[in-house]
Amino acid sequence: MYSYAPLTIRTAVIFFVPLILTTELHQLSHSLVHAFLARLGDPTITLAAFSVAFSFNTTFSGIIGICTQAGMSYITDKPSFWRVARFFFFVSFAPFCFIEGVALTPLGDWLFHDLIGASAEVTRLARGASAIMGLWIFPNQVRNLTSALCMMRRKTMLISHSTIIRLVSQALMLMVLPLAMEGALAGAASLVGCMTVESIYMYYVTRRLYAELPEKGGEQASYTQMWAFSWPLMITQITESGVTFVINFFLGRLEHPDLALAAFGVVNALTSLIVSPLRNLVQTAQALVRSREDMLVMRRFVNRLALVYTALVGVLFYTPMREVILNGIMGLRSDLSSYATPAVHMMLFVAIVWGYSSLYRGLLAAMRRTRAIAGTAIIRLLVVIAVGSITLFFPHLNGAVVGVGAIGAAFLAEALILGWRLKHYSAAGDELFPQRAEHAVVGH
Repeated sequence: MYSYAPLTIRTAVIFFVPLILTTELHQLSHSLVHAFLARLGDPTITLAAFSVAFSFNTTFSGIIGICTQAGMSYITDKPSFWRVARFFFFVSFAPFCFIEGVALTPLGDWLFHDLIGASAEVTRLARGASAIMGLWIFPNQVRNLTSALCMMRRKTMLISHSTIIRLVSQALMLMVLPLAMEGALAGAASLVGCMTVESIYMYYVTRRLYAELPEKGGEQASYTQMWAFSWPLMITQITESGVTFVINFFLGRLEHPDLALAAFGVVNALTSLIVSPLRNLVQTAQALVRSREDMLVMRRFVNRLALVYTALVGVLFYTPMREVILNGIMGLRSDLSSYATPAVHMMLFVAIVWGYSSLYRGLLAAMRRTRAIAGTAIIRLLVVIAVGSITLFFPHLNGAVVGVGAIGAAFLAEALILGWRLKHYSAAGDELFPQRAEHAVVGH
């Protein structure tokens, strides 16, 4: 067993900053694939097929990412490590079989061609790319489980190192694979390949962390307990992946749908690049908070982080830098830039509410009270639908503003509800983290 020092702001910063680097490198990894594919054959068909396959796979395989959070909650010794590993290995077979079943059967034609409306050539490539991407479930399971060990021991820089190795290996693969495979298939294979390299690296660097786990004596959670913890987080992951699709459905009903969809796509990409690192507050809070006092420190940390992001968004989008980003870096025409400007101003609001909703999710996960998270995931999707439905009555609205407003309103609703639940649990007077104090395995 390991002892814990009281949480400090400095500890939270050291833990969180490498995760920001990791998230930004993941965003860069996605851009790298698109940059290579845009230079292969017919870029329209190649990029369309890859994008369709990627969105399909991420929607249905994203639930395996919950393995990291479950690992942080239930790994207490070596036997419990393997218990969590076995549980998520079998859980991962459901999305794997579904993805391969669609990609390798006529269901793929129905989904990509009939339902989504892709051309026959795009559908053919998307099915092949989806079948290849389905294999990433298994290396990702290794990465997610070893990431849990890193976060438990507060060694998050190892995760950043693995992401750098992933990016380098992906670039090398993208130089070679297109020589033997069609563009979209090469892009899919590069993702599976670089994730495999990343998982191998994580396996080697975390062997010492695994060796330091107690041989026995920790909590041995049942599979029922792990399922009760995980299914609400899985619902959250699925609904979060579907938000952009729902918003695009409503924006397509506006008077100028192409302009609305294009502008929202740009703003949404910028939001993901700048604000999405805040989602790491979920794992940060879950890994570091072990008492009421730690919870207060974490709240102070997030308050300061909100001020940092307020200043960052202010400098980038409330100054002449906005024109440099939209017109220069993004290459937008003046009409599209003007259309997107009100929405990028709203990024400030999204950053604040996203940060607090992520904090509250992490605290509830640390308490193993995840059912409230599932409830708010459904509410968040309903809020997006409610805000998006305004376009049905007011077709002249700015689509980018509606899209960003829907995302911000959804995170605000989640933050308010989860914050209320935390206040309720705190007022009840119960010990909030009893199992964490009893089965501490994190050191330093």
